[in-house]
Amino acid sequence: MYKLVKRKSSNRNKILECIYRNAPISRTSIAKLTGITPATTTLTIAELLDEGIVCELGLEESADPSCAGRRRISLDICPDFLLSLGVEFNQKALSLSVTDMKGKSLYFYSQPHTPALGKRITEAILEQIDAALHSCGITEDRLAGIGIAIPGHINAASSKLASNNNTWDSLDIATIRSSFSVPVLFENNVRCMALSQYLFHPEITPDSFAFFHVGLGMFCANMMDGHLFLGNSYVSGEIGHTIVNPNGLRCECGKQGCLQTIASEQRFIHNAQKLYKTEPDGILRHLVASPEAITMDTIAAAYSMGDEAVTACVTHGLRYLGISTSNIAILMNPGKIFLHGAIFTYPEIQVELMNIIRQQLSFVESSHVESIEILPCGVQDGSIGGSALAILEGFLEVSYDQG
Repeated sequence: MYKLVKRKSSNRNKILECIYRNAPISRTSIAKLTGITPATTTLTIAELLDEGIVCELGLEESADPSCAGRRRISLDICPDFLLSLGVEFNQKALSLSVTDMKGKSLYFYSQPHTPALGKRITEAILEQIDAALHSCGITEDRLAGIGIAIPGHINAASSKLASNNNTWDSLDIATIRSSFSVPVLFENNVRCMALSQYLFHPEITPDSFAFFHVGLGMFCANMMDGHLFLGNSYVSGEIGHTIVNPNGLRCECGKQGCLQTIASEQRFIHNAQKLYKTEPDGILRHLVASPEAITMDTIAAAYSMGDEAVTACVTHGLRYLGISTSNIAILMNPGKIFLHGAIFTYPEIQVELMNIIRQQLSFVESSHVESIEILPCGVQDGSIGGSALAILEGFLEVSYDQG
């Protein structure tokens, strides 16, 4: 049976999360939104002010300047009372970010993935965390926690990374956790990005949303009423392994016709590399010196320049991405669907994708289409997601254990 994850949160942490999501906000508004009594809210805020965790910004703006009455003092999180450290590793790179408590990046490091790095990923993570602390001139007691965004899931029974790829078999979770006195949390990288969206961008992020990421693989993280939806066995969101063509290519998971065999970044690049070899007069030949040099930027450039073969391949993948996005809208009906990944960032490709989605959703209210938003995509997104995980689970102590 699938169910929402139960949150374990004290009044103090409820108030802190409320401030994160609604700042600047007054004590009165906090009490109303959390359901905590005004007296308890006032007392808790006083403690948080004394500890330097929250700060007073001054009198809040009145919605009606002509309206008489006492203006309330607004509050916000103090961004620098602690720092947070996030790590992401995948088949592109090992990345690390140090942020303040509002998600502002203060330090970033990235090194490209290699087979050798994969074999010593535990040592590499520990080395880079030590290097980051040294570079920032801090010790680990200045950290709210360490969040590690992983390309897969943690197997609850074995406490090992569960993935279709054996690249990360050497990851030693116990060793990493025991190396630090602060909380060290592990979570799927796309779920971490969704938590970052929830915590650091509340002005555009509702409590219920889907975060659909397309990279080398694909995943859709879901937040419902401010809760991560994990499913009964923690693998909810594996949209890349939904079958869209039963007679299609065999996927790394063993099934045939999974979505990621048609529309992942890896598949777009693989198809373009084939075209490079079979289309001697194609535009790709004028953009890069070899098929191995092809990137998503190369594909987008050939698409915008009108290469017919590239356009056909891109359109084929976009059709399935559009269908999958519309399926999310119909099945989940979230407040928003965030699309995240390099393929979504090119303006001409965006236009074609949104046209496909509109066609798929033409029978429902236009609000379904209007709820879809394409996010910028950067190399730091996963590690900042790790930082958000550390704040939510390490500092706010919001548990996403299965209920």
